[in-house]
Amino acid sequence: MDLIYSIGHSNHEAERLISLLQKYGVDLVLDVRSSPWSARYPQFNRDELARSLKSANISYEHFGQWFGARQTDEDFYTPAGWLNYAWFTASDTFKEGMRQLDLQLVKGKTPALLCAEKDPFDCHRAIMVSRALSLAGYDLKHIMADGNVLTQAELDLRLLDKYFPKRDESSIFDLIEGEKDPEQLLAEAYLLRNEAIAWRLDNPED
Repeated sequence: MDLIYSIGHSNHEAERLISLLQKYGVDLVLDVRSSPWSARYPQFNRDELARSLKSANISYEHFGQWFGARQTDEDFYTPAGWLNYAWFTASDTFKEGMRQLDLQLVKGKTPALLCAEKDPFDCHRAIMVSRALSLAGYDLKHIMADGNVLTQAELDLRLLDKYFPKRDESSIFDLIEGEKDPEQLLAEAYLLRNEAIAWRLDNPED
């Protein structure tokens, strides 16, 4: 499987972010922020970030148009006004992002999806993008602020622990809670997390 990392810039200094990327051999950052700038952390504005990464021999590409959380097509929003990740990741737009990702992988690149949030549990890079890529057969690992990594499978368990804590903990592959298939239960957990963190049409712009 093709290995893809993810990372949140959080409140790191640029040097710390680069150090975390270098630890895992990342040589390409795919910025999945819809708006690649930060008033609070200007070191992560698109141009400044690209320059810092280039100095460390790490390439930069903006993937917000394909993998961003703030999509403009209202067809991908629920009646309640939040972006449904499963609907969007089935779209031609997202599939074009996957094609562009594959073009980088065939070059031998080791990419990392970059967004703002420190914890992937709270970020669309994990709940939307990495979930879809994982289902498509890619190997996803999330670089944490302490330098350790969290696999997508470990994130799956965190989601199940939060939303279905009374399930049989012996294995997510057992039949659990109401005789639901475990994959169905996991999909429901992702949908619940999606609703909790999704961009909404009535959100004020940053």
